[in-house]
Amino acid sequence: MGKRAKKAPVQTGRKQTLAKRFKCPFCANEDVVECKMDLSKGVGSLACRVCSASYQMPIHHLHEPIDVFSEWLDDCEAAERGEVAAASSSSSKNRREDEVHDTGRDHYSGDEEEEEDDLPAASGLKRRG
Repeated sequence: MGKRAKKAPVQTGRKQTLAKRFKCPFCANEDVVECKMDLSKGVGSLACRVCSASYQMPIHHLHEPIDVFSEWLDDCEAAERGEVAAASSSSSKNRREDEVHDTGRDHYSGDEEEEEDDLPAASGLKRRG
């Protein structure tokens, strides 16, 4: 009679961790942009410690800090090209964003001229959620 064969130990690979600190696209310093994910409010925010650049976007349970950072970079590139930030990225077309509509005020009533023509165009670099 022989001995029982032993099972080979299970090799568990290390789980790769994704970065939570990034290089700032404005001041070009390494590891100064920190990401905070607030899943209860559904907001992911980035802030640079050096130049105070910031960005916010709506998130859900599948988002990671790298997703928020890459969306910020996409919006920065869209702003450089002069495009509207929300229309430029394909992921924002699939993303549900809550919009607040003021139904108590009629925006297009009669012969009134629009006074909003004097406002500068939005840069798309800072979003509040």
